[in-house]
Amino acid sequence: MDSWGNISFDFYTFGSLVGVIFTFYNAQLFLTVKEKSEATYNLGMGTLWLGIFHFGYLINFSFMGPASAYMRWFVIIGAMAGSVYLTGFFLSYPEIYFPRLKKYIFWILSAVVAFVTSFFVYISLTAGRLFFFSGHYWDFPLPLFYKAYAVIVLVFFLTFTILALIQLFKMPKESKFTLISILISFVLITMIPGFLNVLSRDGAIGRGLYQTITDLVLVVGLFVANVVYINNTKDKTTIISRIIGISLASFLLVLQLVAYSVIQQTESNYDLVHTARAKNYIAGLETDQVPSFHFTYDIKDKSFLTHKGLEETKFMPKEYEAEFWNVWALELILSYENQSNWESKTKELLRILPETSRGYAKEILRLLSEESIKNPKDLITAIESEKRKILYTRNKLREIPVTNFTEKASGLVKGEKGALSGFYAEARNVLSSSLSEEEKYKTLDQMFSPMPNHGERNYRGQVKFDSKEPNYSFYVSYLIVDKKNEIVHEVGYPYSDYRQFQHEVTLPWIIGLISLAILVIFGYRLFFLIALIRPIEQIIEGLTEVNSGNLEYRLNVHVEDDIGFMARSFNRMVRSIQAARKKLQQYAEQLEVKVQERTKELENTLKEVQSLKHQQDGDYFLTSLLLQPFNVNHAMHENVRVDFLLEQKKKFTFKQYEKEIGGDLNIANQIVLNNRSYTVFLNADAMGKSMQGAGGALVLGSVFESIITRTQLLSEARNTYPERWIKNTFLELHKIFEGFDGSMLVSLVLGVVDNETGLLYFINAEHPWIVLYRDGIASFIENELMFRKLGTSGVQGNLYIKTFQLEAGDILIAGSDGRDDLLISHTAEGKRVINEDERLFLKMVEAGKGELEQIYDELAKFGALTDDLSLLRISFIEEKERYKIEKDKLKEIQSLLAKAKEASESSDLQEAVTYLEKAHSLEENIPEIKKKFIQLYLKLKDYGKAKKMAKDYSLLRPMDTEIMYITAFCARKVADIKTAIDFGERVRLRDPNHVKNLINLGQTYLADKNYARAENILGSALELDPENPSLIRLIEHIRKKQLKQEETL
Repeated sequence: MDSWGNISFDFYTFGSLVGVIFTFYNAQLFLTVKEKSEATYNLGMGTLWLGIFHFGYLINFSFMGPASAYMRWFVIIGAMAGSVYLTGFFLSYPEIYFPRLKKYIFWILSAVVAFVTSFFVYISLTAGRLFFFSGHYWDFPLPLFYKAYAVIVLVFFLTFTILALIQLFKMPKESKFTLISILISFVLITMIPGFLNVLSRDGAIGRGLYQTITDLVLVVGLFVANVVYINNTKDKTTIISRIIGISLASFLLVLQLVAYSVIQQTESNYDLVHTARAKNYIAGLETDQVPSFHFTYDIKDKSFLTHKGLEETKFMPKEYEAEFWNVWALELILSYENQSNWESKTKELLRILPETSRGYAKEILRLLSEESIKNPKDLITAIESEKRKILYTRNKLREIPVTNFTEKASGLVKGEKGALSGFYAEARNVLSSSLSEEEKYKTLDQMFSPMPNHGERNYRGQVKFDSKEPNYSFYVSYLIVDKKNEIVHEVGYPYSDYRQFQHEVTLPWIIGLISLAILVIFGYRLFFLIALIRPIEQIIEGLTEVNSGNLEYRLNVHVEDDIGFMARSFNRMVRSIQAARKKLQQYAEQLEVKVQERTKELENTLKEVQSLKHQQDGDYFLTSLLLQPFNVNHAMHENVRVDFLLEQKKKFTFKQYEKEIGGDLNIANQIVLNNRSYTVFLNADAMGKSMQGAGGALVLGSVFESIITRTQLLSEARNTYPERWIKNTFLELHKIFEGFDGSMLVSLVLGVVDNETGLLYFINAEHPWIVLYRDGIASFIENELMFRKLGTSGVQGNLYIKTFQLEAGDILIAGSDGRDDLLISHTAEGKRVINEDERLFLKMVEAGKGELEQIYDELAKFGALTDDLSLLRISFIEEKERYKIEKDKLKEIQSLLAKAKEASESSDLQEAVTYLEKAHSLEENIPEIKKKFIQLYLKLKDYGKAKKMAKDYSLLRPMDTEIMYITAFCARKVADIKTAIDFGERVRLRDPNHVKNLINLGQTYLADKNYARAENILGSALELDPENPSLIRLIEHIRKKQLKQEETL
């Protein structure tokens, strides 16, 4: 049987022991849970197999004999079996959603584990052994199997990752965070060590760094996974297990980092001591340890000389001759420090290096060309930074079979820039040479040999073990350069001495680690048994007694800590319950008497309430009678039809009358302005409930009706345009409500409709937008907030009136916010869910086909009304054809218009006017002819005729705001101040940002000597166009006029 060798601990043993302790503790934590779920069992088994994985490494690192390689069997099965149970966990938490999939996956993966493990055991029995100095452990030389195994393990890891993600889509939202956290933890535990293991085997990172990171990731990952799972699982766990887990993880993390630092420092000390011993031995001085071997290499003769040591070595230094040259070159370059010609000396040195060191020579030449290299130390530092890459490349080249070496090696050395490009260039030269494949392999292996530093430890010996040749021997050696005699010495010592030194350094740390784990795992239980566990058990026992009805039970307080406070609070709680029960019993005994007394009190209170309610209903009734005359539809024109719908939220009964009261109001009437007939309408919502809202509606209705009556009776009130009438009416209403100092606000839509043309003028004061129903489609004719509610301070700013042209068959719907405030449903907590979608009303209008009763029915189907509802419907019927033009006359008019256009384009404006006058004599009411007249008269600067035509055109097309501006402009030009002001103010009410109109209106007021109004209007224009120099001069002129007027007065 193969030898296990001596037990020899090192840092890798320590690191593996950290993993074993923490994984085994967590495994027992989950597997010992009573009545555990399947998810908990799978998590425990997965953690246990991870522990077995690290246990295999622990034994492998601890024994120096080749038999320790058999522990790789545990490593191989541990990683795969752990993944199988982790897959089962992710398919079981929080419950099993895919039972058949879980069953099939478990058996398939288990079969793969059994097959791969059996195959590995079979081939490893005859594979021999190989010692890896990078990690100081024995292993089987099976690189092809390990590559395939790495792929298999990666597939296992991806399997549980993908299945966990699938499980996420089925599980409830509250469990997703737990699963995602545990998944991330185990991905880190498995993926990162697997990736770093490959890098450390190839030499890209140190094995010590790999071991440290692996153990840290294991402890942190398992800690996070376990804490998250324990805090979210329904299985019964204990507080003490959580405390131990947190403490153990914290101590292990700190101990791991400190041990790594200390042990690495002691190894550096070992190298310093043995370097000094080697120098003393070479110098012939007395030393306390005779080396195992001593080789010398003569640089000039390129020959070796062997000096006998205590042992006969089985290797020849010729095998690594390149290392002697490399260390010689390194020491010589360092000796050029503080020499000005160090670069030239370095280049001379590189020329004498043998072929095996040509890679270093070319790489050093490349580095010398870089600006960052200022001295020999910088050069050597740069070479030192590439050591890992050199070792990595050498190990990758060694993995390539000799039979097809050139083709596969070319892919590794194809880099032409950056680090190692010098090595790669020389390697490509070797690969393109006529050497055999085996010679190329050996040449590149020598070329990528390390360049040892002074005092750096090297490993020598027969690393392969075969049962047919069971003898093996290892050494550590140090290369010493004798620059004076141009000789390089190599002095070697037994590897077993080095391991014994490591063992002596690591053993106290291992003892301390085991002691700490025992103290935390078992000592904590003993300590917290008295301080925490028993007091909590007593509190639980007390709760059980109270729950069973024993209110005489009391807890004894031993220590005045948090547990003691809980015990005292428990006793106070029990006494309170006991006192409350006694009072309840007394209430029960006196209940009948108290009920009679309370009933009598309630009857008296009910009588008082009924009396008050009767009085209140009387007030409601009188108020509703006062409101009744205002909600009357007086719109009677045949072209414009108005309909009302009003439903107040507050219903009441007074005597035999059933009435309703609220703040919503609909009004419609007929007025005449400037000899044109208009339909005026108002839809309003006074803020407040019941009496307050009704009071606002009452004030609004009475004031508005008085304005309507005044307009109908007084010719002065009728002699105005609709824009100004709406503005004056709005301001008058606003001033009334402003007097209530914010206690009574009203939202409204106020508008007038031209009964002949269908042109709508309106203003909206924070009221729901007007809806247009046209061709079966409902839409808003507004898209912004115009003004605040009546009674809100600050409304009296620049008021403007909006217009909208109605077409035959159009329907407008105005309504209060009761149309949107529908009660849709109630939440599980009983809260009301109110509609917040203002566009819902559009759907209701379409469903109701623009009819008020049907719209109301649709609203009632969708939800219950929570507020007063008022709807006002305006329909514009098809306009009668007023002007019938005969075909011959129409043809002649079109011919005259065409001739007028030609004459205008040829600048014969007078002839164009003649053609238009002929067309106008045939038919006076064609807007297009009047618009052509306006254009020509403006070109001819005949402002009087242009004004007349523009005024007539506005009667036919009142929607055209631009022609209104031209009317005002021309009127000012011919000194018709009244017309200029009327039309200018109308344009301003429609478009307050029309700069040209503001300038023209300001000049008109200036001509009328109304300087204050002129300055105000022109100030508004200046805000819109602050860089207009003529505006600035005009305002300055007005101010001078004002000063002059004041001086005159």
